[in-house]
Amino acid sequence: MTAERKLKAASITIAANTGLIAVKIVVAILSGSIAIFAEVLHSFFALLASLFAYGGIKLASRPADEDHHYGHEKFENVSGLIQTLLIVLTALFVIYESVSRLFAKTHEVENLAVALGVMTLTLIVDIIVARFLHKMSAETRSAALEADAYHFSTDLWSAITVILGLGFVYFGELLSIPGLWIFDSVAAIIVALLMLSVSWHLGSKALQVMLDRSPDEKVVRQIERTIATMPGVELSHCLRVRESGSAYFIDVHLHVDPAMTVRASHQLAHDLKRKVLAKNPYIKDMTIHIEPAKREEKK
Repeated sequence: MTAERKLKAASITIAANTGLIAVKIVVAILSGSIAIFAEVLHSFFALLASLFAYGGIKLASRPADEDHHYGHEKFENVSGLIQTLLIVLTALFVIYESVSRLFAKTHEVENLAVALGVMTLTLIVDIIVARFLHKMSAETRSAALEADAYHFSTDLWSAITVILGLGFVYFGELLSIPGLWIFDSVAAIIVALLMLSVSWHLGSKALQVMLDRSPDEKVVRQIERTIATMPGVELSHCLRVRESGSAYFIDVHLHVDPAMTVRASHQLAHDLKRKVLAKNPYIKDMTIHIEPAKREEKK
């Protein structure tokens, strides 16, 4: 069910990005604005990112097999890294093009009223889709959807920046103030810097998961509390938790009464695992190693 929700959300972003690209291309051609051209590139790579997100979610939902004993959840994190690379490449190209136009010291922006109107419309779409994706990524713990959500968030802020830049150019023409065309390129550079900032956040997070960094401390503490309140467990140690996509995998050693039978200790481990998994639906598996407790140990 969770995989279906993720795929549905990814499909919505693909449709939204396709529509935004079509509209922005027309406006970029009509206006000649480098800032809107930057927005077209941003949306184009956001579309590619959405396609990678969809593919990552689709692959991550596949069950474990002979070649992937722990499942395929990390495909979502791979998708996030690819999206990060796309954002960086787009940002660097936009900065290059914007700086080139600044040094050229001449640039005409046309059909400003139309450009401002369309960018305001795309801003509204970005707000709606970004809020939807942030909500879905939080509910499903999807790394791919989170990356997509940040794509639309940067689209939102970049749209605001472009509107402000075009606004300066528009009033410069109305009031016959020379030189305000530079704000078009300045706006594009700000958009690119926002994209680089987001790429750092997304890339570092996806990479940390790929390197098996421990998850949020709250998750670990919840597991520790559940283990500590389990009857029959005298001591626990070597608790290890790692993330894979939206899933958690746990390893832990438990000390139990040395007189406990194999059958009883197995049942204890089974009951604890069921209890821990019930507390957090994103915990996919838990491996428990049973050890005999020393006589001086107390629960």
